[in-house]
Amino acid sequence: MEYLRRGNKALIKDLNRALVLYQLRREGPLSRMEIAKQTKLSPSTLSKITEELKEKAMIKEIGEGHSNGGRKPVYLEFNYNFGYVIGMKIEVKRLIIALTNLKAEAIDRIELPFNYGASADEVIDLIIEGVTKITEKNKFNDRRWLGVGIGVSGLVNKKRGELIYSSLLGWSRVPFREILQKKFSVPIYIDNDVNVYTLAELEYGYGRDLNNFILVISGVGIGAGFVFNKQIYRGEFGGAGEVGHMVIYPNGNNCCCGRRGCLEAHAGEKFIIEETKRLLSYEKDSPLYEDRFSLTIERVLAAAQQGDYCARNAFSTAGRNLGIGLVNLINTVNPAAIILSGENLRGKDYMLPGINEVIDENFFSRYCKAFDLKISELGDDAWERGAATLVINEQFQAPIHRKERTVLTST
Repeated sequence: MEYLRRGNKALIKDLNRALVLYQLRREGPLSRMEIAKQTKLSPSTLSKITEELKEKAMIKEIGEGHSNGGRKPVYLEFNYNFGYVIGMKIEVKRLIIALTNLKAEAIDRIELPFNYGASADEVIDLIIEGVTKITEKNKFNDRRWLGVGIGVSGLVNKKRGELIYSSLLGWSRVPFREILQKKFSVPIYIDNDVNVYTLAELEYGYGRDLNNFILVISGVGIGAGFVFNKQIYRGEFGGAGEVGHMVIYPNGNNCCCGRRGCLEAHAGEKFIIEETKRLLSYEKDSPLYEDRFSLTIERVLAAAQQGDYCARNAFSTAGRNLGIGLVNLINTVNPAAIILSGENLRGKDYMLPGINEVIDENFFSRYCKAFDLKISELGDDAWERGAATLVINEQFQAPIHRKERTVLTST
């Protein structure tokens, strides 16, 4: 358990140092004058801090700027190669591991497959194998390994580093931190995979310019990440964001959660496939008709791209149903924007017309302009970048606890 540190000169020094690092990470490169203006630190205090950080190779000078008279400003930049971290995503049949710098940019990346229904113990053994492999391959004499971040589907107790339950994986009570920290002797951080993606969006995507937004992921399941005042809201025990189990049709399709009419059962991958099959019973001339008993989402998407009526309408109906869920979120939370991502958004050209049919039916549309709906522009590596950023943000947050962060106390 972490306890708040007592206020003293050492704490103030550490807080000031963390503040300088934050500004350089967020806004750099910056001159000393710009840092002083943003942090309100005195020139003498700032000079001591920057010299100390330069000695530790945590920041570096990158050259002089233009002068309007007098001495040219020297620009400082955070040293993103000071250390490296591991970010990973656990999927239903594969493990993706990325080794990144402190900007969450991948240096190396590996994928390790495993059988559907594999146990948590089997996958943890695979994690150990994969992390060992990628760190042994990429040894750096001048970089520190600062930790491992993990994104996984399900309810996660972030403070304890434990997966409480994952219906997708069939796991419960998996103490990732306890197991992996003994093996690797570095900090281990774990969060729900949608929250991990949300963190990537907050740091590197549209979320950089938004104080309040919702990220909605649509794929096999549907989940959401909530950001309020630049902070991810996780709920009482990591369960916030299960919007896929919002009921939109009380007597609708059966859902994997045991109820009927959930958003996920009317807008997820399975719905798109089943709706395509239903439409094929009326459109037997479709090229998909012969494959109707073995359809995959990839096949439906390819058919939609080729102009198939059934496939396109299935995506459109899923989009309209998703739009109903989005309207409920807008009415409940009043976000500045909703950002969409996920495998199903590969068919965005066919889903968006359905979403747009209903999105402006929200309560606030009578008072303001059309709602700001965005499609995430982050790539497929957003999950690993977000998981890596879990580590980076934890290591460089303000050291207000007695258990200080490794990077801020190392010499």
